[in-house]
Amino acid sequence: MKTLLVSILFWFILITAVVDASAQRGRIVNDELYAVSLEGNLIGDSPNRNVLVYLPPDYEKQTKVRYPVVYLLHGFTDKANRTWLTENEGLRMNIGAVMDKLIAQGKVRPMILVMPDGSNKFGGSFYTSSITTGNWEDFITRDLVNYIDKKYQTIPNAESRGIVGHSMGGYGAIKLAMKHPDIYGAVYGTSPCCLDAYPLLTAADKSLEEASAIKSWEEGKKASFLVRVNLAYAAAFSPNPAKPPFFADFPVAKATDPDPVAEQAQARWLANTPMWMVDQYRANLLQLRAIAFDAGTKEELLKSIREFSDVLKRIKIQHTFEEFEGDHIDKVAERVETRIMPFFSRTLVFGSSSKKATANKSK
Repeated sequence: MKTLLVSILFWFILITAVVDASAQRGRIVNDELYAVSLEGNLIGDSPNRNVLVYLPPDYEKQTKVRYPVVYLLHGFTDKANRTWLTENEGLRMNIGAVMDKLIAQGKVRPMILVMPDGSNKFGGSFYTSSITTGNWEDFITRDLVNYIDKKYQTIPNAESRGIVGHSMGGYGAIKLAMKHPDIYGAVYGTSPCCLDAYPLLTAADKSLEEASAIKSWEEGKKASFLVRVNLAYAAAFSPNPAKPPFFADFPVAKATDPDPVAEQAQARWLANTPMWMVDQYRANLLQLRAIAFDAGTKEELLKSIREFSDVLKRIKIQHTFEEFEGDHIDKVAERVETRIMPFFSRTLVFGSSSKKATANKSK
């Protein structure tokens, strides 16, 4: 009899432990939405967009609880699932496991995470609206936000909504937050690219000149990484529907001949460069609850990111800039866990007492 009681007690403890462990795990939803903003893009990308959504532990049980939302933007040539859910490749991250651990340890409060697939035929849209690639800015700030707020238990306020990205995604996060403080309350860019992507017409770098000379998609697929980046820049920043197959102009000109097309392309690239945008959007930046970004000491982007911090200091925009020992990707997963998610847990507003969503104006 004693042996039987011991056995029953053992199985009770085991089952309870399993149930408790399961209760501490959130889940990843593979969702999809139709993006009206991406209709009619000239390269024929589908407006049906995949999006991953992390729901914190007990989300289904806590039907009256509403949560802040953080939007995560991935980098160039990547996809949402490879960046945020693959432990053994690239950035080596499982965002669901990271969040479960942080929440269980009390290091962050429960939040919803939204990870859209920002890939396209060029390898990336730079989250910028373009007739060539589609209105990606509108998709991220309007279509996606409205969809998430309607379907999930969110706090639909800018003060309870954050945006973060890596590399191209860091550029997108900073630019979108700068332009839309009515949508996002806090922003973090980890190793953000393209903060000073201004071309020189008669002294263009080799990769930009090579990109301007490519004539077919087949040739483009075989090009180097930097050439493909410049093709994507041109499609996003200086689209031209009269110039197939890439439907873009390039800021490249001969040293001796004036070239109005190249000059206009240069101006349009500058208009999408955060380093050149901050004065125009200073009032917007002042509305954000928190601004942070970082860079590895071993990456080529460090100089431009330092300069961006200096520009923000010049116009008296409070922000946090950190340098860490590492390259462009090797510490991303670590920083998501130790810096980025705690940053949003500190800066976003939790609870249902937040003021009425300003984002609802767009609905």
